[in-house]
Amino acid sequence: MYVPIAIGLMLALVVIGVAAMIGFGIKNIVQGKQDITKILVYLVPAVIFGISYLISGAVTDAAMLTMLITMGILAVMLVITGLRTTFKF
Repeated sequence: MYVPIAIGLMLALVVIGVAAMIGFGIKNIVQGKQDITKILVYLVPAVIFGISYLISGAVTDAAMLTMLITMGILAVMLVITGLRTTFKF
């Protein structure tokens, strides 16, 4: 009996948290406290998910593809960053 209420409250808190992050992000962009390119980096997984969903047609497949692609991008960026600091270019 309490489980559906707890799950509903948890989801409501998640939605409120995400809405607050979006709101404060927009506020910081408008006030010039944050560079818009740094904010747009957070949209990369959402874009990857959208493209994956259009290709696969299933949410679970799109989520797995998003995770794998994001992890691949992370690995490539770690190698590039390591090479850049090693060879100073």
